[in-house]
Amino acid sequence: MKGVVFRQFLEFSEREFGEAVIDELLNSTELASGGVYTNVGYYDHSEMIALVTALSNRTGTSARALLVKFGQNLFPSLIAGHPQDGVTHAFDLIERIHGVIHRDVKKLYPDAEVPDIRPSMRNGNDEMRITYNSARPMADLCEGMIMAALDHYDDLEDFEISRTDSKHRYLYNADFHIIRRNGC
Repeated sequence: MKGVVFRQFLEFSEREFGEAVIDELLNSTELASGGVYTNVGYYDHSEMIALVTALSNRTGTSARALLVKFGQNLFPSLIAGHPQDGVTHAFDLIERIHGVIHRDVKKLYPDAEVPDIRPSMRNGNDEMRITYNSARPMADLCEGMIMAALDHYDDLEDFEISRTDSKHRYLYNADFHIIRRNGC
């Protein structure tokens, strides 16, 4: 994973739980990097899992809740650094992830391992189905980013998100179904 994601996670965690908790987390968690991340470096995703697990154990917040909330906090910094011309709805952005955004990431960082995130169905701006496939178990992070995208372009409260997880061999899969709530 890109170091910028690790750095953003540590900043998010510090805002949520305080500097002392993060210092303790970095000092007590065995990390190959030593807990030192550069924005352009690549680090094994197992370090993120170790950090999230340790933070969950320390704070009593579930790992799922931590990753979803982190995804919601990560999205604004990513969209600010990479504005998407012509995107007026979260579904437009989601449709660009595989064919435009991740393609551009691979051009800049050929070694990057990006998840496969693809819409499988769209009904205007009212309904979308999305499939997440990755060797990394980060569907919770993806869910948080989807929620933040909906909130950025519309109002998250107007939508209901359901999710079904599965694992096939070495791939983690999540199917998201997003639908606009009645009366909106």
